[in-house]
Amino acid sequence: MKQIRTAAPAVVLLLAACSAPAPVQGGPPAGGAGPSAAQSSATPPGTTPAGLYGLTTASGAHITFTLPAPATDPAVAAIEAYRVKVGAAPVSYLVADVDNRTGTAPVNLYMVSASSPEGRQATFTSVADALHSWAPTFSYDYKWSMDGKRLDEAQGAGLKREADELYNADISDVDIAERTTVILASSDADLPAGFSRVAVQPSVTGSEEEAQPVR
Repeated sequence: MKQIRTAAPAVVLLLAACSAPAPVQGGPPAGGAGPSAAQSSATPPGTTPAGLYGLTTASGAHITFTLPAPATDPAVAAIEAYRVKVGAAPVSYLVADVDNRTGTAPVNLYMVSASSPEGRQATFTSVADALHSWAPTFSYDYKWSMDGKRLDEAQGAGLKREADELYNADISDVDIAERTTVILASSDADLPAGFSRVAVQPSVTGSEEEAQPVR
């Protein structure tokens, strides 16, 4: 055994030289760091990342929005608090700044749709639609219920009153020479990281117009 150990260093050096990995062409040097987290999470080619989008409509209105808006945005704070209170499923929000001071026609921000390269499409409509679906209902037998559960009079009437206040505060119509904030919501709470197309329908009867990332 002592003779084998004496000869071993030469063998080990030979094996190490033969087995050393060759650097990958175009990759990081051996022992170097791999791709950064930012590089690994980059959006696929042909897509634009979530963030700020905007457009000027055919009628001259300027619309900008963050896709999606965080649930902590002050504009949706009361709405999100109500959603949590009633136990409704999470949603994605879109808070749009609609500046129609140079527009030539009223804006009714009817819908925004965001498509991914994989074919997914998230549709944002008036947050009033979400509020209506979350609020308790008063049935023909004079009972309050919400999501299949019975509520007593005080609870049912109170939650309905809160929903009505939020509903009535919602604005989706922006007249000529006006500027206001419009809130939309989508039932898709898990949006993709990037989009291949973001389209805005600035009126109920109008055509879709594409929004672009705001650099």
